[in-house]
Amino acid sequence: MQTLSHKVEHLYVHVPFCAEKCQYCAFYSKPDSLQKMNAYVDAVLLEFHRATETYELAPKTIFFGGGTPSLLPVDSMRRLLEAVGGRGSRRAVREFTIECNPATVTTEKARLYREFGVNRISLGVQSFDDAMLKSLGRIHTGQQVTKAYDILRAAGFDNINLDFIFGLPGQTLEHWQNTLRQAIALQPEHLSTYCLILEEDTPFWSLARQGRIKTNEDLELAIYESTIDTLEAAGYRQYEISNFAKPGRVCTHNIAYWEGKDYLGLGPSACSTIGNRRWQNISDADRYVESLVGRAVPARRPLLDTEEILTPELRLSERIAFGMRMNDGVPLELVRGRWDKEIAELLQTGLAKQSDGHLRPTRRGILFADEVAAEFV
Repeated sequence: MQTLSHKVEHLYVHVPFCAEKCQYCAFYSKPDSLQKMNAYVDAVLLEFHRATETYELAPKTIFFGGGTPSLLPVDSMRRLLEAVGGRGSRRAVREFTIECNPATVTTEKARLYREFGVNRISLGVQSFDDAMLKSLGRIHTGQQVTKAYDILRAAGFDNINLDFIFGLPGQTLEHWQNTLRQAIALQPEHLSTYCLILEEDTPFWSLARQGRIKTNEDLELAIYESTIDTLEAAGYRQYEISNFAKPGRVCTHNIAYWEGKDYLGLGPSACSTIGNRRWQNISDADRYVESLVGRAVPARRPLLDTEEILTPELRLSERIAFGMRMNDGVPLELVRGRWDKEIAELLQTGLAKQSDGHLRPTRRGILFADEVAAEFV
């Protein structure tokens, strides 16, 4: 009888297809076609099957990200959900998230997700302003956000996240505050607010290099602080730099990343960290498919793009650096001894505090999270 090497409780599936590439996006994605989608599903199912022969897969959280997972047709998504979401007891999966673009949400798809135990939707809104959405390359309108939200609620979803981006070209503090008011009026259980990052090799990056887009750090900071105050006043607790939730509605899957838990990633460009090994699949859907389901076995290309062996010291260092992104911080027992000097400096500068056996970032520490994390890596 084969002994499986590790028990893995967190599963990520990367769906690389998008109807249109957003101007700011650096994640791997490509235009869709039904043929490529079907081939992609075949490959993911084979990768998943192979993983079950090596690891004990007992997911407590599953996350379908992208790309645009909700772009998959019903039949293709059903095949994925039957294999990945239907394995073992569904009651063991506490949180099952699918990312959706508002323009691709339908009643049929929403019912399918519910049928297979999906209990959390992350809706990529980014903005309610149609002109701003167009400039971002988004395929939905502000009106479609409300329509999609209503469809999801009618299907029975009681845990919905809305994603937004601030620091956008032409955005003012007043514009952002109006965005927050509209978001709060919908009463989602979770809100994610991300500052625009000009990623290399994106259209926005090119515009910035040409001087056609300029960042305003003072405005971004004012928007961020306003976000914290506004959402907390509306009953959303900030639990991580960019994430706010109503009581009991934090994203357990993402917390697993920040707490350094093992996770398995399936699909092109997906990352995995299990035990002392970390790897990333190739960021090319065609090559990914060929590596798994190519007809001529000798001609198959390698599935992995990168692979590394992690030392216990590196895993601990990453655990603390990512843990200090969260308002609850990290247990003091993890940092005492090795980082006493760094802890003293963080306490002295007001970037961290000690309470309830934890080292936690202060509000100022949250504002300067990168500087805090750098103390531990």
